[in-house]
Amino acid sequence: MFSSLLQKISGGGDGQLRARQLAEDYWVAGQLYPEDMEKAREQGFRSIVCNRPDDEAPNQPTYLEVSGAAEEQGLEHIYIPIGPGTDFAEAGQELIDFLAEAPRPVLAYCRSGNRSTMLWRSINM
Repeated sequence: MFSSLLQKISGGGDGQLRARQLAEDYWVAGQLYPEDMEKAREQGFRSIVCNRPDDEAPNQPTYLEVSGAAEEQGLEHIYIPIGPGTDFAEAGQELIDFLAEAPRPVLAYCRSGNRSTMLWRSINM
């Protein structure tokens, strides 16, 4: 399953989400939108982690908008915003707690994917 997921996602292409694999069942991406939740489900994801704070940029969807679309697609989700002054130990523990129960594979996102990657690495060092 994961090898076919890798082929679908890492190549991008028409209608496909672009994501980078960090672990067998954990991927990161740049900004996702409500309409991306259907694509995420179709590509095999079962959980979404939002690491982008609301109102960081104009025209950015809120977590509430994305999470509503995730729920419509049957995706688990959590909001762990990473911004200036974030306590990575606390945010990392939130992620650990979520992952203990979350269906896999998981897709985390922020503006570019960098903060999601940093958070993942903070709990996997």
